[in-house]
Amino acid sequence: MAQQTLSHVSHIGEEHRAWNRGIAFYQDEIQILLHRLEEVSQRNTAEEIRKQVEHFENQWNIQSKQWSELSSAIQSNTRHISDDAMSHAQHLTTETLAEIDAMRDRYVTAERIYQDLRNEFNRFLIHNM
Repeated sequence: MAQQTLSHVSHIGEEHRAWNRGIAFYQDEIQILLHRLEEVSQRNTAEEIRKQVEHFENQWNIQSKQWSELSSAIQSNTRHISDDAMSHAQHLTTETLAEIDAMRDRYVTAERIYQDLRNEFNRFLIHNM
């Protein structure tokens, strides 16, 4: 059974580039936030603050790892898209489009989680800087 082809591949490339720019931004920002966290840690020695510092340090490390994993998944998806496009006259199959949709959902979810954590962290900074 022949696979139906839809959506031209060039429309997807820009989205992948935007995701990669976003990931690079978030990775850079995590380093800045970890530095801010270190400042809080040096200024505050209370046990409760130390626990919160450790919590945020762990969360930022988890976020960094997740962004790295997502970046690798995007690279893999890009290769798959390229292979699919070569096989279908620069168009993508519905299966590949479904994978792109799943990748988009994964990116949007990661971004939402990151922003929620950043907002929580900013509230922590307001009270402890």
